[in-house]
Amino acid sequence: MQKNYYLTKTEQDIMRVIRGADIVSADEIRELLPGLSRGMLKKVLWSLSKKGYLTRLKKGLYLVNEHPGKPSIKNPYRIALAIFPGYIAFSSALRLYDLLDYEPFTIFVATPRKSGERAVGEYTIKAIALGEKATGMTLKDGVYTSTLAKTFFDCFYKPRYCGGYPEITKALYEAEKLDWDEFLSYFERFASDSLCQRTGYVLELLKDELGVDIPERVLDYLRGRVKSWTKLVPTFPSCGRGIGGWKVIDNLGKEKILGWVYG
Repeated sequence: MQKNYYLTKTEQDIMRVIRGADIVSADEIRELLPGLSRGMLKKVLWSLSKKGYLTRLKKGLYLVNEHPGKPSIKNPYRIALAIFPGYIAFSSALRLYDLLDYEPFTIFVATPRKSGERAVGEYTIKAIALGEKATGMTLKDGVYTSTLAKTFFDCFYKPRYCGGYPEITKALYEAEKLDWDEFLSYFERFASDSLCQRTGYVLELLKDELGVDIPERVLDYLRGRVKSWTKLVPTFPSCGRGIGGWKVIDNLGKEKILGWVYG
């Protein structure tokens, strides 16, 4: 049986002034109701959270619920960035660029330093610390998101956060107007030799198998970074086909890398 929670006069005042808002901060509420002391505001916000009218996102920041006890997720990307400042990345960025067929319930945020995880309603917000690689963002649909070129760099850097190589190759096949110079610049600045080798092998596979227009200057640069042998999936066993030109052991297989093509 659902409980009926009655609001005090102060609680009613707060809910009245934040009506229609999505996310609010304690400081914003104090500006709207300057007569409230910090101590009283803290106590009332705690009470409203307990009663389900607010969902605490982090210290001093709250999600306003349309129905008590059920978080109102109007824009999960805005909520994710409110909890973990950074930019929307990996599979979440692919979704914002309409390059992912499904709606993921894990929202990825790339941050400079802080990794973490937080559940809000049916969503899981996951922050991935990228250090100096946490760069290359743009404002898209009202939220800070990696540029298309940076999205693909991030996905090649950490494929597990975007569904793996099948999702990367499908998205690249469908992508339009990719800035290859920008894409290459991130490899020049941030990539290890092994990352260049793995990426080059996958890009050449897309070009040879599906005719994707990969600029030769991109492949030439990545070829120039070929050094010692490396595995396509570092955490998998070393069994697989050796690709001499890239010195990559394909321990995943073409049929899985292009799984969306071969079914």
